[in-house]
Amino acid sequence: MDVTALPRRPVADCTAAEVAAALNAGFEGYLVPVRMDAQGYERRFRGEDLDPFSSYLFGPPGRPAGVMLVARRGWTSRIASLGVAADWRGRGLGRHALELAAAEARMRGDHALLLEVFEQNSRALALYERLGFRRLRRLYGHRREPARPEAVAAAAALRPADPLALSRAVLRAGEGADLPWMLQPETLAKAAHPFRAVALAGEPVGQAPLALLRDPGTEAMLLTALFVPPDRRRQGLGRRLLDALAAAYPGRPWLIPQIVPEGPLDAFLLAAGWTRQALNQFDMRLDL
Repeated sequence: MDVTALPRRPVADCTAAEVAAALNAGFEGYLVPVRMDAQGYERRFRGEDLDPFSSYLFGPPGRPAGVMLVARRGWTSRIASLGVAADWRGRGLGRHALELAAAEARMRGDHALLLEVFEQNSRALALYERLGFRRLRRLYGHRREPARPEAVAAAAALRPADPLALSRAVLRAGEGADLPWMLQPETLAKAAHPFRAVALAGEPVGQAPLALLRDPGTEAMLLTALFVPPDRRRQGLGRRLLDALAAAYPGRPWLIPQIVPEGPLDAFLLAAGWTRQALNQFDMRLDL
């Protein structure tokens, strides 16, 4: 079948379970396979500002050929996820979906279409560049092994913080527009359970370093945001916060997903003893 003739349904007309199943099928065998249920899908993509009317499942109900999720903010759209089922790969469905997303974005008057792709996924990267996407920057993921006992004993304490305070702090600093989508204030503002925010205890409200994290149980701890007010940087507060996080979960390694832009934050994490993960992403943009 010609992929342009495949039936498609807006995500708005699909159940969360259907979308989750299409994501799992679309990323089977991928560099980072997806294992998602309906609740996980809703929690993640609502926070990214998913537009269910611009996002599609391709193929007949119950037999998804592919899925494309589009997030939108103002004049900017983003491919939040694009997966093609194994028996439809290499037949042009990914290209067809991207061309559809770009055409609809132009009709809305959007100025840009964004996406992220693993640098190691050479086939997808080549497709995006053929379609006119350009590389903006690399995005790294990081790992920290469990802290030494002496470092844990000397670490500062943490206090709970409102995730919305983290979002507002980034916004006040005027840095949000230059950040990747997953670190922008609009994303951070929607952080909800099981994510939670913490701050260094003893630091003044509004001036304390803040972090956003998730405890998945027995796996590595997940750190998804770290912020120090600009006028308090280079004073060791960021490293104190990282040590306090390690002390709060002794014996647990830490992971940061591939959302850290190359530059000062990446350099800070490396200096603080974190190592880069094997996979990294490119932040890409198509001007419309």
